[in-house]
Amino acid sequence: MIPRASRALTDLAVKLATDLAPEMRTEFGAANAGLMSLLLLALAQEQERAVAVRMADVEEISALFTQAEQQHPEAAGAGERAAWCECQPKSLMVSDVDRFHGRGLELLIALHIFAETEDAELDQAIWDFLARHTERHGFALPAM
Repeated sequence: MIPRASRALTDLAVKLATDLAPEMRTEFGAANAGLMSLLLLALAQEQERAVAVRMADVEEISALFTQAEQQHPEAAGAGERAAWCECQPKSLMVSDVDRFHGRGLELLIALHIFAETEDAELDQAIWDFLARHTERHGFALPAM
């Protein structure tokens, strides 16, 4: 059998919420079980999509860096951004993708500081990316 982590976490969350939480002797115990259930559901979602959402961000960040290079080759950090664009994560392990993704976001912050004062169009493009990034990384959890 091949373990399916997201399915196992979801099953544990449902079991905790539907079978164990109602059996708790105190409201505090039931609330804790409910919170643990939501955390397990969030972990299941994150496990399933972690690499995909980070790599979608990487693709968009790379496009922003290319746009900035074409329009503002003089902007500080251009060499670091170009070098980052030519790399890939060391592997597709979440920890390696996280490190690579995090470095891209650090470089994007520096570019955003420049764009805020020098290029309103690039500034807006970065804000638009950040909105999509937030949507991609959000969780769809049931109300408890």
